[in-house]
Amino acid sequence: MLTTPSPASHRFHRFHFVRALTLAAGVAVSLSALPVRAQQEPMQRRSAQPPLFAAPASATTAPAADINRDVRPALEAANLWLGLTDINRAAQSWQQAAPVFQRAISADAWTQSLQTARAPLGKVKSRKTKDAVFTRTIPGQPEGEYVVIQYDTAFENKADAHEMVTMVYGIDSRWRVAGYLVR
Repeated sequence: MLTTPSPASHRFHRFHFVRALTLAAGVAVSLSALPVRAQQEPMQRRSAQPPLFAAPASATTAPAADINRDVRPALEAANLWLGLTDINRAAQSWQQAAPVFQRAISADAWTQSLQTARAPLGKVKSRKTKDAVFTRTIPGQPEGEYVVIQYDTAFENKADAHEMVTMVYGIDSRWRVAGYLVR
């Protein structure tokens, strides 16, 4: 388990990075740049660029198709995947993750990392979607279609936890998990 100071909030002292991939760490840092106005927009109609990243590659706004991008299919896939992690089906969650996730961590290492990060927290009592942002760019990753989802989660042993799941739209036309972070 790797711990890193959280730039997004002073009330959280550590990130518990479940070694899914460095993609999640880059996204966590980038999400702190979201302006308040962007945080208040409805999830189904969120534009991915420019408010997501502090220094976009260009000054142009996102294409019109991105502005109305429906993130619900990515949310549904993320919730199903999180359900597997909640019932200790780490191997199955690894199998259903995106290839980029699978290349970043072996199934055995994922199982161990997930156990290390989640066991101290206890069972999930509740999980509420806090935010979902569509983007075409993630630091250190090729351009594509991504949805970064943040959850407020209450565990048995930590009532105010936060989870972040990064979804990627694959060549098989399915949303799959590319990164996971719990803090």
